[in-house]
Amino acid sequence: MSGFDARTLAVLCLCALVLPGAAPALAGALERTEPGHQAPPQPGASLPIAPPIVQYALPSQWMTIRSKEDWRKAGTFEKELSKDCAALRFGEIEPMRFRAYYNGEVLGVAFGHGLNLRDPGKKADRKKIYLFRNGDSTNCTVQSVDNKDPRVNPAANQAATPAAGGFKKY
Repeated sequence: MSGFDARTLAVLCLCALVLPGAAPALAGALERTEPGHQAPPQPGASLPIAPPIVQYALPSQWMTIRSKEDWRKAGTFEKELSKDCAALRFGEIEPMRFRAYYNGEVLGVAFGHGLNLRDPGKKADRKKIYLFRNGDSTNCTVQSVDNKDPRVNPAANQAATPAAGGFKKY
């Protein structure tokens, strides 16, 4: 035997046999804080839905567009990009990180300049906002909307620049 003599080995074996039985005796009985604490749910009661268990914390989500019109009228239907989305060649990096709300329908949002957009074929127009319905399935549809942010598309919104006095006071 290398490193241990017979006496040390005997002590280790004795500790291994005695200690597992000592832990429950030392712990004592588990008691509740009060008799009715967290009673079981009543039969037939609906339990709340637990949040999904994920390996990492979910990212924050932002509502970027809110409208009362139908999502089909929001922009232009992109047939080729919808096919690419269904084939996983065009889509959101993090689904529903940015959201658009159109009359009860929640759509995922990605920006043509690259924010939250997976576009290996470089088919996106940087002056567009892309709306994804069913973006994580083969039934994906893509709508495009003009981005009116003057930092991205200065020609689209000349009236809203500070030099032109386009901001309103409320």
